[in-house]
Amino acid sequence: MLTLAVSTSSGQFALVIGETAGNEVSISPLSGGAVLFDSSEYLEHEKELDDTLSEGLKYCRRAVHEISRIIVDTGPGGTSRVRTGIAFVNGLAFSLGLPVYTVSSMELAGIDAGRKFGGLPVINSIKSIKGNAYTGLYHQGHLSISYGTVRDTVPTLVRNIERFVVSGFHREAIMSLPALQDKVIIDSQMAFGNARIMIEKSDLLIRDRHDFPTYAQPVTEKTLIHHE
Repeated sequence: MLTLAVSTSSGQFALVIGETAGNEVSISPLSGGAVLFDSSEYLEHEKELDDTLSEGLKYCRRAVHEISRIIVDTGPGGTSRVRTGIAFVNGLAFSLGLPVYTVSSMELAGIDAGRKFGGLPVINSIKSIKGNAYTGLYHQGHLSISYGTVRDTVPTLVRNIERFVVSGFHREAIMSLPALQDKVIIDSQMAFGNARIMIEKSDLLIRDRHDFPTYAQPVTEKTLIHHE
């Protein structure tokens, strides 16, 4: 099964194409792994998403009609970029008659950092306006997201956790919070989750399915859903 994944919330758009089989990732002889194409590694400069998709399909020697599944990162992230990426994915899904599977950028960051640090809980943060931030706690497949200042949200998210990893924009600010001085905090040195996870861990992510006319929507302050 040819799967297209689009990340909208990192520093630039990332488009990844890979082979998956049902809910499990298969090994592709073309790449020695699940991922066939990763725009962040293949392209030196960011292009429009439709051009990037064309480049990726050409690289894989595949055609757009062979895409069977689409996964998109719905943020939170930069509002304009997230909306643009989701609009592209929704339009493509409509034209191909395919559903869209959605994943939060917080979950991507949590899976990425968690697997590098022994499965520890991960706090990820993305800056917003007026000193606020989106903060997410990912642990053992569960995600909780809060909105507000990191001073207010993070201590609440980790109140029952003694040791955790931080990723995202506010790592230093979180590590210096007086309310967390009795915690063991590990700096992941990561700003964003890796888009390749949407292919490599697709079996974990293909839960939130959206079919026309209820396609993907961006995660914003107004649409924020708490995953418990």
